Amino acid sequence: MMKTIFYTLSFLLAFNAFAQNEEAAKKYIPEAVIDDKYGIVMYKNLNMMLGSDTVRNVSGYAANGFVKDFYVTGQMLHRGFYVEGQLKVYRNFYPDGTVERNFRMMDTKKSKMDIYYKDGTPKSKITYINNEAQSWEDFYPNGTLEFIEVYDKNIQHYVEKANYFEDGTPENTLVLDNKKKLTYIQTYYYENGKVKKVGQMKYLKTEFDYQNIGTWVEYDENGKAIKEIKYASGAIISEKEL
Repeated sequence: MMKTIFYTLSFLLAFNAFAQNEEAAKKYIPEAVIDDKYGIVMYKNLNMMLGSDTVRNVSGYAANGFVKDFYVTGQMLHRGFYVEGQLKVYRNFYPDGTVERNFRMMDTKKSKMDIYYKDGTPKSKITYINNEAQSWEDFYPNGTLEFIEVYDKNIQHYVEKANYFEDGTPENTLVLDNKKKLTYIQTYYYENGKVKKVGQMKYLKTEFDYQNIGTWVEYDENGKAIKEIKYASGAIISEKEL
């Protein structure tokens, strides 16, 4: 009896592995799987760390172990490690072999995703806690930082948030000023690098929102202060030309 069970299990495992290899032999046309803006996103719904419950089935069985997909040219498109049909680690590739994205689990809660332009230049760097982005960086095609967003470890409020012009100079920045009071310094800039407007903001836990508070100052493109604006509870209470 035990021998019969053993041979049955061995057959099922062998059949499952064969089915996965058979599935991996499928080939794709680049135009069908590469989005001009977002890249190769066809595997996103199989990523268990992003909160997805979609399962990749291979000939009736949930995929387990490494599975590969290819382009019609024979170049590898995807190599991922599956557990019960869902991805834990994977890489996607452009038709020339350049890595398009690299996803890996760091532990049971934390994971990282790196996404690249077709020439290999970094496009995005993301760190997830469970299925939420704890930090996110986007880059211009020339490699300079375009955007950064960093939350606290509980993903409740910003620690840092900023946008940058293509030459690398800041467009606007939000920096945590007081951790206990959850107040921030918000600064806007002209393209010449001069400060355009600066003031303080406060995060309201009960409303999950940020409000302007205190005195804000606006400047012209030469750096001269031109206006003073005072806020209370997010509303303007006075304005004064300088």
